[in-house]
Amino acid sequence: MKKSVPLAVVGGDLRLAVLAELLSADGHTVSVSALERHTFGSGVHRAGADGFGVQQAQAVILPIPAESSDGLLNAPLSNTSYHTQAILDAIPPGKLVLAGAVSQGLYLRAAQNGLHLVDYLQREELAIRNAVPTCEGALQLAMEELPITLHGAKALVIGNGRIGSLLAQKLAALHAVVTVSARSARDFARIQAAGHAYLHTGALPGHLAGFDLVVNTVPARVLGLMELSELPENCLILDLASKPGGVDLTAASQLGRHAVWALSLPGKVAPVSAAQAIRDTIYAILQEEALL
Repeated sequence: MKKSVPLAVVGGDLRLAVLAELLSADGHTVSVSALERHTFGSGVHRAGADGFGVQQAQAVILPIPAESSDGLLNAPLSNTSYHTQAILDAIPPGKLVLAGAVSQGLYLRAAQNGLHLVDYLQREELAIRNAVPTCEGALQLAMEELPITLHGAKALVIGNGRIGSLLAQKLAALHAVVTVSARSARDFARIQAAGHAYLHTGALPGHLAGFDLVVNTVPARVLGLMELSELPENCLILDLASKPGGVDLTAASQLGRHAVWALSLPGKVAPVSAAQAIRDTIYAILQEEALL
């Protein structure tokens, strides 16, 4: 690995701030902007807001998600709001831009500007690494919000992907009574082999009355008015899915159900581990692009 590769980190939450520190500790030249509320060590250079420190960088790193629905940079640690397109406009053509949960509009702007934009959140290795802090964060939320122990609680995990399968395993280790929903015969066999009961995600109504905890991992509407009305009033509903989410939060509120849309859990419960996962993923991309 080459050392002192110039990198720019622009915006983001504590994950990106820690990422900048990790990159600097590895010997890279790192400039940061839109992160004014975080205190950095002497190895990280603060760039001026006029150029975002991107002119000399070989790669520019944007946050997860890169922007909000109104096109503003996701920058909760900044004192100023910036349009994400303005940041792309400041980057010289031909540069590599790394961002998470990239919108179609951002892809189009990057292409117009001659930039190579890669969505690092789509990388399999990051999805796998993020599953652990996501599951631990979900367990933490459940323990804080439920009036009962997870030991003996009846829990439904919707979805048997990376997060769903790992969460079911961790709930079972805490002696919860676990059911997992999926859509394929192959997943049903895997769920059964892991020692859990299973349901079909497309046929949940009629099977929801006995759960104390429901955790959704599917990024599509699976819990609407009909499903939510069947759940017990004291059931805790956690939605771990990315936008648009899988729970009708308006219907949940109308029914008096306790639903929490728990987005970006890795950054909230384990920002250092989340930053390490992003760093390792970015290094893999940089090596593929022959920059390391």
